[in-house]
Amino acid sequence: MFTRDELDRLLKNQRSVNLSIFLATGVKEGNAQKGKIRFKNLIKQGADLLEKEGIKKTELKKYIEPMEKLVDYTKFWNTLDRGFAVFANDQDLYHYNMPVEFEDTVVVKNDFYIKPLFPIFQRNGQYYILAMSQNQVRLLHCTRDEVKEVELKDVPKNFVEALNYDEPQPQLQHGSRNSDGSAVFHGHGYGGEDEKVDIAKYFQEVSQKLYKELKNKEIPMVLAAVDYLHPIFHDSNKYPHLLKEGINGNPDNKKDEELLKEGWRIIKPLLEKEEEEALDKYHQLIGSGKASHNIEEIVNSAYNKRIEALMIKEGTQLWGSYQPTDQKVEIGDGKNGEEELLNFASIHTFINGGKVYILEEEKMPKHHDVAAIFRF
Repeated sequence: MFTRDELDRLLKNQRSVNLSIFLATGVKEGNAQKGKIRFKNLIKQGADLLEKEGIKKTELKKYIEPMEKLVDYTKFWNTLDRGFAVFANDQDLYHYNMPVEFEDTVVVKNDFYIKPLFPIFQRNGQYYILAMSQNQVRLLHCTRDEVKEVELKDVPKNFVEALNYDEPQPQLQHGSRNSDGSAVFHGHGYGGEDEKVDIAKYFQEVSQKLYKELKNKEIPMVLAAVDYLHPIFHDSNKYPHLLKEGINGNPDNKKDEELLKEGWRIIKPLLEKEEEEALDKYHQLIGSGKASHNIEEIVNSAYNKRIEALMIKEGTQLWGSYQPTDQKVEIGDGKNGEEELLNFASIHTFINGGKVYILEEEKMPKHHDVAAIFRF
């Protein structure tokens, strides 16, 4: 699963010359072999571009050979999703299986070309599901199509562990035991004042430890729990991105994939609303100096940490150069070491906490290629 942490890792491990490849795998067409052939061709294009950038043949092998091994790894290729993204330099190779389809693209520049990745964070969404019961605590990291359990190092695994009980308390002993001897509770509601207090303590302990592990995250979270537990956990919660709406019912009885579907039902409208609100805000602010579609102003503002939201027309590339010292943008044709300016703006917006939206042409304000909302 591609996460914000992975993107941060990519950005930190760039070298002076970096190769980025995106392709559609052919899975959607039912023909993975066609995607495999396209990948071979894209690797060759990448090798040609690297040579034009002055990479010697001895160094070229460091970029190309690891990718050629992927081509020949049939088992790996057959497990790919709709899109495949590869990033390489003379030291590292990163490759990602993606649930979105990419246009076939090869870029060799001094930055990894990451702009096509933003729909992963945008339309595909990322969110947590915190599945809470007295028997277990699970944190699931989800997108629209994928779910993966997050390993929690210090968070209590269940009620007994949280409160350091050797045995379940009398009011909770209406269950059975697992094969390993651990308690299984089957409470159907509030058993009494002591039980309410114990549950509150349990949730406080989980919330505190969970917050420490997630304190640098900005991913929305959906709580999955029996309905009467929701208000108790919300009273204890410290994670600022917990949503009011949650999933009702005992999560112990649901597979991860079931929780994924129920969580996506909650998350999808929020993502769509966020996108619409950004567009509405742009229209309200245009002409005020706090929004613009001028590429020079946008690139300069991105570099100087001023962009709150950046909107880019899907499939658009704009090559040129930017000189931070005189804050000058020059438009070019992609030759002579120029960079893709919208990728440059995307990187700087993202790493400085702004939002990046890749939109269809009909959604872009007045069909501009790029538009931005400024923080100040």
